[in-house]
Amino acid sequence: MASENAAEKDRGGALWRFALEVYRKPGVADACLLLQDRHGCNVPLLLFAAWAGAECCVLLTADEVAAAGNAVGAWHGEVVEALRTVRRRLKHGPPPAPDATTGSLRSRLQAIEIEAERIELETLARCLPERRVTVMAEAGSRAGAESTATNLALAAALPGGDAESSEALHTIAGAALSP
Repeated sequence: MASENAAEKDRGGALWRFALEVYRKPGVADACLLLQDRHGCNVPLLLFAAWAGAECCVLLTADEVAAAGNAVGAWHGEVVEALRTVRRRLKHGPPPAPDATTGSLRSRLQAIEIEAERIELETLARCLPERRVTVMAEAGSRAGAESTATNLALAAALPGGDAESSEALHTIAGAALSP
């Protein structure tokens, strides 16, 4: 049991490191925020999906993505989104915001929001199925790219025809697959 907990913690740490690395790459933050604000996408779920394909060689099923989303749904909605809403509201009001004091509060809320997302990512890491895509060495990068793109499409569940949102998913996938 202790070894299972250590493995889960290692997996959660690996996803957290991956998420930080990918999110910091050019264009990824803007892509994630576009998908979040335009379509209500859960950014930690998107990063989990990208990690599953790019780092873990796992092609997720629609049921697995739905189960992962359900595993964090209440936390994401009641904690992460609530913190985000308050933090964003402090940017322009209500009075006395925005001022130096409320700006400091806003910064602390952002740090707490990020910590809540880290907890969400650790939970998502435990949702990773225990299988890997079997690929030949020469087909490995293509299979990883296909798994990553498919996983992201399932996690985003976007309606068709939105080129800007499709490009945002492509940006995240590219960053997830680049060294």
